[in-house]
Amino acid sequence: MDTIIETTRGTVKVIRFNKPQKKNAIDGDMYLRVTKILNTAASDDEVSMVVLTGTGDFYSSGNDYSVSRPEGAWLQILGDFIKAFITFPKLLIAIVNGPAIGIAATTLALCDMVFASENAYFYTPFSKLQITAEGGSTLTFPRLIGQRKAAEMLLFNHKMTAKEGLESGFINRVYKPEELQSKAWEKIQEILKSFNKMIPMSTKCIRDGVWNSDLPVSSLVKGDIVHIKAGDVIPADIRIIESKGVVLCCGDLTALGRVAGLAARLQPEPSPLAREIRRFMRYMSIWALSLGVIIATASIILGYPFIQTTIFVIGMIVANIPEGLQPTITASLTLTAQRMVKKNCLVKNLEAIEALGAVTTICSDKTGTLTKNKMCVRHIWIWDRKYSVADPDFESTLQVNQALKAIKICGALCSTAVILPNGDIQGDASETAILNFLCAYDDPVTASVHLNKRLSRYVVVIKGAPECILSRCTAVVMENGNVNITNEVKKAADNATEDLANTGERVLAFADLILDPKEFPMSFDFDTEEINFPLEGLRLIGIIGLKDPPRDEVRQAIERVRAAGIRVMMVTGDHPATARAVAIEVGIATTAACHVITGNDLRNMTSDLLYLTLEKHHEIVFARTSPTQKLQIVEACQRQGSVVAVTGDGVNDAPALRRADIGISMGITGSQVSKQTADIILMDDNFATIVLGIEEGRKIFDNLKKSVCYILISNVPEVLPVFMFILFSIPLPLGVMTILCIDLGTDMWPAVSLSYEKAEADVMERPPRHGDPLVSARMLRLVYGHLGLIEFAAGMYAYFTVMAEHGFYPADLFGIRERWDNEAVNDVRDSLGQEWTYAERKELERACQATYFIAVVITQMMNGVICKTRFNSIRDVGCF
Repeated sequence: MDTIIETTRGTVKVIRFNKPQKKNAIDGDMYLRVTKILNTAASDDEVSMVVLTGTGDFYSSGNDYSVSRPEGAWLQILGDFIKAFITFPKLLIAIVNGPAIGIAATTLALCDMVFASENAYFYTPFSKLQITAEGGSTLTFPRLIGQRKAAEMLLFNHKMTAKEGLESGFINRVYKPEELQSKAWEKIQEILKSFNKMIPMSTKCIRDGVWNSDLPVSSLVKGDIVHIKAGDVIPADIRIIESKGVVLCCGDLTALGRVAGLAARLQPEPSPLAREIRRFMRYMSIWALSLGVIIATASIILGYPFIQTTIFVIGMIVANIPEGLQPTITASLTLTAQRMVKKNCLVKNLEAIEALGAVTTICSDKTGTLTKNKMCVRHIWIWDRKYSVADPDFESTLQVNQALKAIKICGALCSTAVILPNGDIQGDASETAILNFLCAYDDPVTASVHLNKRLSRYVVVIKGAPECILSRCTAVVMENGNVNITNEVKKAADNATEDLANTGERVLAFADLILDPKEFPMSFDFDTEEINFPLEGLRLIGIIGLKDPPRDEVRQAIERVRAAGIRVMMVTGDHPATARAVAIEVGIATTAACHVITGNDLRNMTSDLLYLTLEKHHEIVFARTSPTQKLQIVEACQRQGSVVAVTGDGVNDAPALRRADIGISMGITGSQVSKQTADIILMDDNFATIVLGIEEGRKIFDNLKKSVCYILISNVPEVLPVFMFILFSIPLPLGVMTILCIDLGTDMWPAVSLSYEKAEADVMERPPRHGDPLVSARMLRLVYGHLGLIEFAAGMYAYFTVMAEHGFYPADLFGIRERWDNEAVNDVRDSLGQEWTYAERKELERACQATYFIAVVITQMMNGVICKTRFNSIRDVGCF
């Protein structure tokens, strides 16, 4: 059975082969059928590709064929069959579920792509990779040119496995057997969806009077005439003339190309985390190398051998480089990204999570982010009266009010939305909202059709901005009839429009005009391009207010953001009154006096004036703005030193998303370009998800500071013993090996574990971290002037205690190093007069170093508990 599948790129013809009725046999009629299908599909403009598949094996499972044609015609049938493959001009795909032998294996080389199951294998008994058809014509297999390994396997009767075919390039992809057998057809349909992305974009056009039915979009030039229909992707900037488009601009010169070029030229700023780590590692490297130089110089002056000096220097440098920082950062960001995915937030750039915690300004869209993106009718204004849809008496009023009945008919007829057979409504948000409202009371499509047939006359219906509709009206619908429109009616309509807009509703006016059947008979040919019917003298029916309700959780989320000291600005293309009303409703603006800047205002502003405006007004709403102006707003905020997060969903939002410190795209309504440009994708298009990201980002920074603090503490007890050894000539309290044990054992893993700490209770109550670097002066004082010295003191106490227990009192250790490390001296006396050989002294030294190491480990355990919290009490956080 053959199947036709409609896709966004055209029609896909799927040829399904049934399993042969007897082993190693296949009906020759199949070859004729496939040949005919391929030849027909080649000339069918609606077919974009052909897929060959089967319910069992491929379409050949042996070398013996049962042919229902005369034996002498077999070679011709086979030659035509292969020739159809070779000359097929479109995408040809094969899905192999089992063995492909002989003709089946060789013809696979003529397919553009081959997909096979793991248990499939391929081989051919032919001595060379060509077949001579009747008449002496030779047919080759071009797909194997350059695939020498695959060609040799087929030529020498080698049973090529699916794995070997994948390695040699003969097979494009391998699936598990159960994927292509137990659920073969479902898997094929899934594969076909991915094929749409592989098909090169093409269009139909006329160039120099010649018709091109399959011209690649990349080959379009200015002046070509393209043919388009509903649902087609527009290939270039064109001027529409009677369903044909004259190409005006191509490639980078198109409006979309200019946006893409702008986004490509803009370089995103390094994230705050990247800047902090770069700064921290620069200072630590300078510090470690400086210590290495000092110790190397001192060791050479004191006469230490070169090898021992090198070991000291390496030990010091390693001790001061925080090895655990990199795995800690990776663990923190990765774990947070996994948690965020579960909360409908897909993180593309791991550093963006932490950057979101440092954000100081959020420029948010309105539709879909702050609101539900579900328009609904809230109010209807009919001459001097406003009706609320939520009123319990609204339905009964609708049944008796003639004006409301008229607006129902006009709303149904003047709509670009359509009702699908399953009852769903397809169209933009406003059109869908109107039809949903009308469907609650009647079938709008049926009513309009019956009305046209019964009256046998045409009715002009129109809707749009009230100020545009009112200027065309001469009459208005009352409850029981029509009256001429007056200045009083116009003023009432203007007041109603302003009233609805101030509540955050989108306002549309509706009007109609019944045409004279004598002037416009049923056979009249209307022209919507060159309008040949009146659009003046209309009858005003009423005004509808539509509203996209705010998300339930947005107001609380914005309150948390404002409490965290983050500024939220709305950037929308809506009417200023609507934008202000929504901003007040969701909490972005606290009073009606919030500053509203329109797109026209922005065009007249210099960059300095915009900078001063942002400084002067904290609550700002940008209305009627363009995507380019959104970029202007982002750059102005960054000039203030703000860390800016921007939300966007359109192609034109790409430059602003790229320029911002954190670009956030919408997962549901977002375009592919915006998703590719953004750092974070909100899978539910919900502003509240951003708040979760801010909390996670702040937690990451807190945990990194805890980890860095913990890592740096151990530097003090590692470095100071070496200085004691050099300056005071005592036996070495801590060797290089024990230093490495501290770094790799007590430093790294506890530091990584701190990245798992939960957020502190007040993390969203603190202001953004202005002037709070990853390593601050306060941290350095705590590390080097307090906790590190405690560890050093504990280690030296353990060191001197062990020495004293074995006879070397602290006062006698100073200045003993030269004789202590001399292998030729075997009579070093301790404080009790006992003599120590070199071997005994080194054994005691190792014991002292071990106790020093244990003391550092124990104090590090306590410091790990101390580093668990930065602000809250350990009683609130807990030790475990």
